[in-house]
Amino acid sequence: MKRTLPLPAAAVSLLAAAHPAGAVQDVAAEARVGTMGIGVGVTVPVHERFAVRAGAGILGFDLGLTGRFGVDDDRTAKVTLPKALFTLGADVRLRSLRLGAGVLLKSGQPAYRVTLDPGANIVIGSGTYEETEVKTLTTTLSSGAAAPYFLLGFGSHSSSGFSFAADVGVALPSGVNFILTAAGDEAVISSESFRVDLAQETKETDADAGGIVNYWPIVSVGVRYGFRLGGPRE
Repeated sequence: MKRTLPLPAAAVSLLAAAHPAGAVQDVAAEARVGTMGIGVGVTVPVHERFAVRAGAGILGFDLGLTGRFGVDDDRTAKVTLPKALFTLGADVRLRSLRLGAGVLLKSGQPAYRVTLDPGANIVIGSGTYEETEVKTLTTTLSSGAAAPYFLLGFGSHSSSGFSFAADVGVALPSGVNFILTAAGDEAVISSESFRVDLAQETKETDADAGGIVNYWPIVSVGVRYGFRLGGPRE
């Protein structure tokens, strides 16, 4: 039976295979928090200035926005984030800084969902719809599952013991676009006039967001512990 190793474990296994059995191998384990969630990672130096990194971050929670940021009180609004993010990349050390690049993988697409209370109404495109016609409107920010990332890091990944580390950077997703879907009275949702309004609302959402959705910020801080696996041959 085939088995798939988790991303960090697979990276460590591949790097360990590149070194002779019994050789000393530096490894750093990291715990962090930031825009990629609460996560863990491993770093394996393969040269004095070069290291390979892999990590996983847990998001997977809903953020309630009801009554906030201009959301009317007669509706429930929440943002659903991907359950997990994974990274695989490499760092090059330049004195006290690190330059990093790699690929970011996400387990799902972020979505914003509005659910109307009884008696409420919502404007979609040029039309106004009652709760009996449109019960929910969901806006999904869709993009490719993988995105290249680039970052600037602070803190060494080659020292032993505990130390502080921080990263700032950006991921560049491809094929970014908004997808709007609605649920409610099927006769209304499937009508030509509603489809026109939904298409107009999609264009307005894209225009309001601008190009910022093409750049995902990466900010994380954490602690790391460097240690050695194995030992010299006798």
